[in-house]
Amino acid sequence: MTVWVDWDRQPVSVHGDDAVELEALLLHLKNKHNVRKRSLVMSDREHGGHLFFLYQSCDPRWIAQFLKES
Repeated sequence: MTVWVDWDRQPVSVHGDDAVELEALLLHLKNKHNVRKRSLVMSDREHGGHLFFLYQSCDPRWIAQFLKES
């Protein structure tokens, strides 16, 4: 799974090639780390693929943990 995160942007954006994998990441963040303030997964018109936005704090290690496990 290829995911990249734009931490310099407000709100933080999470990008990936597969919408299903991004949905799984959102579910992981919700269930394990109580991250609930986020957008839906949508098409990324600028870079291709898909993305979602995080509207609350998220530790980068939480995303790295998901990527390591999947």
